[in-house]
Amino acid sequence: MEEFIIMLRNVLMFVALAVPGFILVKAKMLKPEQSGVLSKLLMYLALPFMIFSGVVEKLTFNAETLLMLGVVALVGIVVVLAMFFASAPLVTAKDKKVKGMMRFCATFANNGFLGIPLAAAVFGKEHPVFTVLIVLNIVNNVLMYTLGAYLTTGDKKNISVKKAFINPVLIAFVLSCICNLLKVKDSIPEVLTFSNHFSNIVTPVSMTIIGMKLGAISFKTLFSSKKLYYVSFLRLILFPVALTALLFGAKLIPVNVDWTSIILGVFVAFSMPTAGLAATFADEFGGDTENAVIYTLGTTVLSVITIPTLYYLVNLFL
Repeated sequence: MEEFIIMLRNVLMFVALAVPGFILVKAKMLKPEQSGVLSKLLMYLALPFMIFSGVVEKLTFNAETLLMLGVVALVGIVVVLAMFFASAPLVTAKDKKVKGMMRFCATFANNGFLGIPLAAAVFGKEHPVFTVLIVLNIVNNVLMYTLGAYLTTGDKKNISVKKAFINPVLIAFVLSCICNLLKVKDSIPEVLTFSNHFSNIVTPVSMTIIGMKLGAISFKTLFSSKKLYYVSFLRLILFPVALTALLFGAKLIPVNVDWTSIILGVFVAFSMPTAGLAATFADEFGGDTENAVIYTLGTTVLSVITIPTLYYLVNLFL
């Protein structure tokens, strides 16, 4: 029960951080579309620096770490592909764009803006789970700009390999690894201090964005969508439960890695609500924007219940 309480308190704290953004929009002091500026601040500045500071300060490179990173990357690829292919027969909407967005929102989780900050809050940046989340987020981003772009419209022409590999998260990870190996934190500690200042705004900014978006839509409209509940079931319950269960079986594989941290990391990463970029992809590629917003916000609200509950159950087996 202690695990449930710890996760619940952190999730509720995240929800509380969304309230100011919600109030500011309802009071018409901010416009919902202004959240786009904060999203860019988060994506191109705060989150990369959070990853940078975590890797430079806490990660120790050795043979064991490299093996761990490789296994996590492989697991991440398999997990996302499993959800991608499983979502095809599970989603039966007739309209191609509607079905594609339902599959997108069921497959891709918000493990960057929510998963990584939540892992930092619950486990700490020094814990292997935090490193697992970083690697999984890189995998998630790469596949989102390929498979996700395809799902949005059903057109392979929208797949962007360039954007998949040239993204802030991957660049921050590569640079942080280089700085870690060069012992920058010892020779130029100010670099880490500078990075930490920006990394500290990830959680409040990400939740302010969600609060602003929630302030722009009525809860009646949000929760009257039957498709929302089905997408939420896939995204928040079926996929994380099935994948976590399979990873318990993977512990039998004779590979000397920290399977407990990998299982917890995969759970945290893929029990998160729908990726915040769902609506961005819909806007950019002419997809189902209206439902993208509903699924993103709806799964975020419902995850307040599902994440602590499932986390408690996972810890019973661990």
